[in-house]
Amino acid sequence: MKKSCLALVTGLLISSTAFADSLLSFQTEIVPQVVNNKAVDNGIFTDIDQIKIAAGSNQIGVTVGQIVFEDAKRRKFDSSLMLMTFKADDEDSYQLSYKKMRTMEEANKFDKSPEFTLTDGSGEAIDFELVVLPKSGFQGFNDYEKQVVSYNKLVNSGTTSATAVAAVSAAPTTDGTEVSEGIKAQFSNLSRDEQQQFMQWAMQNLK
Repeated sequence: MKKSCLALVTGLLISSTAFADSLLSFQTEIVPQVVNNKAVDNGIFTDIDQIKIAAGSNQIGVTVGQIVFEDAKRRKFDSSLMLMTFKADDEDSYQLSYKKMRTMEEANKFDKSPEFTLTDGSGEAIDFELVVLPKSGFQGFNDYEKQVVSYNKLVNSGTTSATAVAAVSAAPTTDGTEVSEGIKAQFSNLSRDEQQQFMQWAMQNLK
């Protein structure tokens, strides 16, 4: 009887750890805003600059807030929301970092074309997809969770693409068919700023 109970307890312990969460740590200036369509203020924090993520595909929305120099004065730079998708393994740890900027000019370039480094517990680089979601309204009052949900609805797949162009090109129309080649061509002919403005408008006007 004792052996049976011991075996049962051991089995429960093994099953409870088989699907243990992974941990994602952030460089101090990186602020996690949304994890898998949920805002980070809902209790998923495990520690400062660290969150739990589930094994499998994860979608993480982050912003970067850093002091930079502009006209010899210190200014606060707050980035757009940057949406990252990658796969995590059980019980592994991950670290997200970036190269700090010195000037507002460098920060603005980063905001348009960000570069992050994602590594696992062994220091190996992890592949990820990244898309920048355009700012809307006052940065301090953004509803990041709503922004991510709207974006995922726009691409209609729950998975981000590498660029906004690919995301819009892949988005289906309301009748379930893909966007026409004419619309894709018109979108690709827009400048990057115009594409970002269109993305912002599209997310705010989804039906």
